Amino acid sequence: MEALRPGDPERIGAYRLEGRLGAGGMGQVFLGRTPGGRPVAVKLVHAPYGHDAGFRRRFAQEVEAARRVGGFFTAQVVDADAYADRPWVVSAFVPGPTLQAAVAAHGPLPAATLRVLAAGLAEGLGVIHQCALVHRDLKPGNVILAADGPRIIDFGIARALDSVSHSTAGSVRGTPAYMSPEQARGNTSVTGASDVFSLGSVLAFASTGTAPFGDEGPVATVMYRITREEPNLSGTDHELRGLVAACLAKDPNARPTTAEIVHALTDTDTDTDRDWLPAPVTTMVFDAATPADPGLGRPVGPPPPARRRGLSRFALRRGEPAGPPPAAANPTAVEDGWNGLPWGAGIAQFRARFPNAYQEEGWWLTGTGPETFCGIEMHAQYSFNDRGELGFVAFIPEAEDRGKLPVAVMNTLGAPDGTTTAWTRGDVVVEVKVAGVVATLAHRVFSAR
Repeated sequence: MEALRPGDPERIGAYRLEGRLGAGGMGQVFLGRTPGGRPVAVKLVHAPYGHDAGFRRRFAQEVEAARRVGGFFTAQVVDADAYADRPWVVSAFVPGPTLQAAVAAHGPLPAATLRVLAAGLAEGLGVIHQCALVHRDLKPGNVILAADGPRIIDFGIARALDSVSHSTAGSVRGTPAYMSPEQARGNTSVTGASDVFSLGSVLAFASTGTAPFGDEGPVATVMYRITREEPNLSGTDHELRGLVAACLAKDPNARPTTAEIVHALTDTDTDTDRDWLPAPVTTMVFDAATPADPGLGRPVGPPPPARRRGLSRFALRRGEPAGPPPAAANPTAVEDGWNGLPWGAGIAQFRARFPNAYQEEGWWLTGTGPETFCGIEMHAQYSFNDRGELGFVAFIPEAEDRGKLPVAVMNTLGAPDGTTTAWTRGDVVVEVKVAGVVATLAHRVFSAR
């Protein structure tokens, strides 16, 4: 996330903006906060589009349609204003890198990850199509790799661009390297089969690091290859190659449906409750879920690289011996420390209290099993700063408890302070991170010294 730049708005509608998440052909995307402190992604449309009445009408229609889209593998649209000076739309914030960013940073994805990605994107597209929407711009930059599975963003909104006053019949909308042949030909009407073609191109990119028809040279050259030539699938994962090739059929009627794709993958390992991302990408997810904020007392330096994959890299090993019972959470317990340790306690004190304690990837674990925080049993990790003093504890819920965590914290600690997700108890800040992925205790005075 980048800091806001001079000239960027501080608020859009009821949403306070905190930084820049990225930009696209349609507008700038910001990280925002609801009045209650929930993180959201706020897309502000480029000014020229806002001056076009046709765009505004179609934008309003597409946003209203997109609000109906649910499902696990899409980012829910929660608010919009098509008639603001510059139209905007707000969707749920999904912490994680785009597929484009992850592959650019760490290369093609492994086979097991590709299968989860393919099944998740097909299921997400199926939900979109059931709402009578066509994404029209599925590409690596519109796929978020979250801790618990992929998410499709910007669905349906791209169609509003077809209504700008300077568009002509037969104009091309979409990202050239990932559009379907019918899009490349400028067809005025495309179906969900167009998204299936784009899905094939996205999966080929995820498997090889390059688009199957290339993305270099003039746009007309790329579109010619899409409409007339066969894709280059030589480096595509061999087990997925047949499925990808079927998605990339020139004839829309010859492509599989999203339901057929999901069915074809049901016998493969597509369980996102397991660790589905490789470790370097998981680190990118964690970094996205914990944006830097000097007021929250994060530990000195970023979390070290992990060898385990997924959020389980923070979890204790199964079968570890039971130890002393964890401290009960209440509105005052966090002020003095946690789990019987005062804030500022040294590593020697930690090991004396927890004889089975061990260090893993820079974090200390008690070796006693899960702890209970705000009524939810979770794995915990402890961090000591460069002076060897305890000042940060993180709790990692299981997948089924992630949605419960924010409510549990509120029920235990009361309403958060102001309009943030932080609860202050004396010198201690309690923050529930995005979408319940992690809860942290940070000693504010300790961290500010």
